[in-house]
Amino acid sequence: MHGSFSVGKSTILSRHPIKRGVEAGLLASVPQVLLAKAEERLVMRHGEDADIGPRFVERLARLQRWRLREDTKWLAASAFHFGYATMWGALYALAYRKWRPHPLTGGTALGTLIYAITFPHWGGAVLSGTERPPHKRSWRQELVLATAALTFGVGTALLYGRGPARDHDEPARRAGERAA
Repeated sequence: MHGSFSVGKSTILSRHPIKRGVEAGLLASVPQVLLAKAEERLVMRHGEDADIGPRFVERLARLQRWRLREDTKWLAASAFHFGYATMWGALYALAYRKWRPHPLTGGTALGTLIYAITFPHWGGAVLSGTERPPHKRSWRQELVLATAALTFGVGTALLYGRGPARDHDEPARRAGERAA
């Protein structure tokens, strides 16, 4: 399979564009977390952390006056994280079909969009009480938030672009193979 992302003879990413977007989002969400945790250890101060998902789940539980065990909080945060990643991967696939951006452009746009709707004073993480407003966060926290969104966006776009030949490109690929 020319242009596919594969290991041995098995292809990792699907041929179907939306499914491939979901898969790319899931895969990209792993280095996003690893980089944020590395930055947390390298640059954040004692008491600061990159654990947005568990804070979000804890905030929702408090609003409902529920007490969550620590393992339940982290399990729910993981489910939210992967669900969020699949949603953004699918949305990237839809956007790709319309605009066909270069992966670095599309990925940067995706990361910027995620940051813009999540972390400014009007963003979901701030409005939900999960994250403090920008003027109350350190530059270190801003760095981690921005690089997490950018890492996910670019990772999703790069992985999506590494998938098998697009379904709508199939006739052109077959014509090229016949000509060769």
